[in-house]
Amino acid sequence: MGSELRTNGISHRALRKPWQSAALMILPALALLLIFYFYPILRLMPKSFIDSDGNVTGEFFARIFTNELYIETLLRTLKIALLATAINLLAGYPTAYLLSRIRQRTANLLMGVILLSFWTSLLVRTYSWMVILQRTGILNKTLVAIGILNEPRTFMYTEAAILIGMTNILLPYMILPIYSVLKGLDPNLKFAARSLGATGAEAFFKVTLPLSAPGVASGVLLVFIQSLGFYITPLLLGGPETMMITGLIDKQMFTYLNWNFGSAIGMVLLLITVIFLMGFEKLFGVDKLSKGLM
Repeated sequence: MGSELRTNGISHRALRKPWQSAALMILPALALLLIFYFYPILRLMPKSFIDSDGNVTGEFFARIFTNELYIETLLRTLKIALLATAINLLAGYPTAYLLSRIRQRTANLLMGVILLSFWTSLLVRTYSWMVILQRTGILNKTLVAIGILNEPRTFMYTEAAILIGMTNILLPYMILPIYSVLKGLDPNLKFAARSLGATGAEAFFKVTLPLSAPGVASGVLLVFIQSLGFYITPLLLGGPETMMITGLIDKQMFTYLNWNFGSAIGMVLLLITVIFLMGFEKLFGVDKLSKGLM
């Protein structure tokens, strides 16, 4: 009888303060975020407003938006991120749709192949593309052998090479959220649309595609945000003429030791990311985005 009362007492206390259990569960993740994410940002933020003499200034931000080189680098970063997102969406949606339509055993096998990329080092995959895309690589040799090219071309150190490498790495992040939403759709909805006179294409565009919007939005969000901050792939597959903003930050901080200006560039990149996130939240809402990420 006493143990039953104690059990009831514990359950009642848990019911009275459910936020305490939730707080304890998220505490480890919150601590990691504070130490490894927010603390470095809070350390860099003041540096972007302070010059070498310790005076508060907006010179660094003015330099970013008045120097043609920095503006071009920023616009190139946005362009490559948008192109990478569009390419991944065009390749990822049909793949996710196919996976949701085929037998579960086959889908699990193909999903294992897709997830295999997560177990391979990003650096190794990028170096593999360097071997493939170089002038003496398999791509050039194949194109010359079949007569498409008369002589090897330079595929390396171009925006196309960067996009190929980024797509190879980011494609699973587009496929997985779209697949999770498509897999959860009621298949009877499509049959109902067909029974009302809709063609297969009309049923897809008026039923399946709108209902899969949370997965598409989540995939676009994941890919675009990561594309903005990509560092290793643009550094190895690109060149000075295709430098992205992460490479510019690296040069300012570790080559020229100009941490203040590098911090200002980082703050601009962070601001772009925040604006993009706020726009997405306005368009889709956190609840809809979470459906594609679960």
